[in-house]
Amino acid sequence: MNKISSSDNEMPKRDPATPTEFVPLAIATVPMQPWEQPYDPASALKNGTIFPCLNLPFYVTGGDL
Repeated sequence: MNKISSSDNEMPKRDPATPTEFVPLAIATVPMQPWEQPYDPASALKNGTIFPCLNLPFYVTGGDL
């Protein structure tokens, strides 16, 4: 009877940055964005986005004005 060493049961050591057949590369999900009238160029530049629904305020102070 052959004795199985613990090294026979272990996965080979690999660089974690190298994908293998056991690790999926990525799963992307992107929600649908309904079409809406975009901002005019001046407003888009001021707001940092061309779409009004993506105009989310960013407060460095945590929202306190």
